[in-house]
Amino acid sequence: MDDFFDDIPEENAQGEGQKSELNADMPPVNRKKRIRNTILAIVLAVVCFLLGGFTVWFSLDKEMRTLIKIKNAIDDHYYQDVDDEDFYDALFYGINHTLLDKYSYYMTADEYQSSKDELAGNRIGIGIIFTTMTAEQKPQMLVTRVCGNSPAEKAGVSEGDYVIAFGKQPTEMTESVVFDEFSAFLADRKEGENFYVRVQSGAETKTLTMSREEYVENYVFYRTKTTSYAFSGIRADALTETNDPLACLDDETAYIRLVQFGDGTENRFDQAMEIFKKEGKKHLILDLRGNGGGYLNTMQEIAGYFGKNSTERKPIAVVADYGDKKENFKAARNVYGEYFAEDSRIYVLADQSTASASECLIGYMVDYGAIGFENICLIKRYGVAATFGKGIMQTTYYLSAQMDAIKLTTAEIRWPISGRSIHGRGILPEDGAKTADESIYGDVEIATAWAALNG
Repeated sequence: MDDFFDDIPEENAQGEGQKSELNADMPPVNRKKRIRNTILAIVLAVVCFLLGGFTVWFSLDKEMRTLIKIKNAIDDHYYQDVDDEDFYDALFYGINHTLLDKYSYYMTADEYQSSKDELAGNRIGIGIIFTTMTAEQKPQMLVTRVCGNSPAEKAGVSEGDYVIAFGKQPTEMTESVVFDEFSAFLADRKEGENFYVRVQSGAETKTLTMSREEYVENYVFYRTKTTSYAFSGIRADALTETNDPLACLDDETAYIRLVQFGDGTENRFDQAMEIFKKEGKKHLILDLRGNGGGYLNTMQEIAGYFGKNSTERKPIAVVADYGDKKENFKAARNVYGEYFAEDSRIYVLADQSTASASECLIGYMVDYGAIGFENICLIKRYGVAATFGKGIMQTTYYLSAQMDAIKLTTAEIRWPISGRSIHGRGILPEDGAKTADESIYGDVEIATAWAALNG
């Protein structure tokens, strides 16, 4: 249209008026024919649209058509307004809570982003995991884990501490061991606002200053008898020497705690293994207590350190779809010989929260000879020594450009050589694993497990 008018002499460039003049110059019969053809085209388009709609409608199964009719009836006739969001929330609740297994569920775009942030370690808070009840069901705030790189870690909170008071000022503390009361106090604090927490460790008490902050959790910790390293900084990617050696170890053994197979965890694990090699350590304790799994590709990278007796990339698991299809997922590499000697020993610590990718990695290590069951120590929790027992895999499928998604259980995981499935069972003492009693103090529990493994 614009190009056409660019060719008209300036004095005649009148926009729509010029077009009208051109139309007026048409022979009357041609004008009528064009109007008739236009009307026929519109009618044909409407008919095709309606037929397409009917085709789509009848392509739906009976139940889906009934659901649409129910939705329309509610919209047209129910005595109260029902928001579309409430209607679909009810449907999604049924899908998530009654139809699928507990590992499968629909996620809104916000929920999906939150799940990604979770595995990436993105947090806002203070970074303390509590046990909130005693065995006698009395309230307590026992610190069972301090998140790496968190405000609580920087403030000096330790595993085994009890939170016993909190307040906006050190002279105005609320004495309480009830988690809900502490949680309500935290909810009222602005990000970056300092407050005070009193903790008790044995007979000692101390008042610590901290604030709710945005941080990235560190999932990898390296310790020996004389040295220790962790990751700090805005992205938890700055390797930092810490003053936290593990006194129970001998001179040839290093310890790595792997909290989760999160986004980027493999890079931190690589750096920890480089320290292991640089320090000339021979044996390794891999601590998977509390590690509930994570990304398969992260585990594939880390598995590359534990494929003994070969330089080939080994399958880490046989993934058997719920049909005839089977697929081998391989380790991303095999560098065992670059870090371990023939007589090196690797040990694994695990508990009831060791699940999924962690159990798969243990199976890989067992099947390829990096460890035997006797090199695994199960920490008793509430008197039970076992890993979680999750031997199935989930896959996330995007549903729209808005990035809502559905996570579905898609396959059963079996160990790569033995074909063992631990689903619903876990790894148990009867497999040959050692056991150790739990302790509220992390290093005491590690020392107890180390003694059991060497007993």
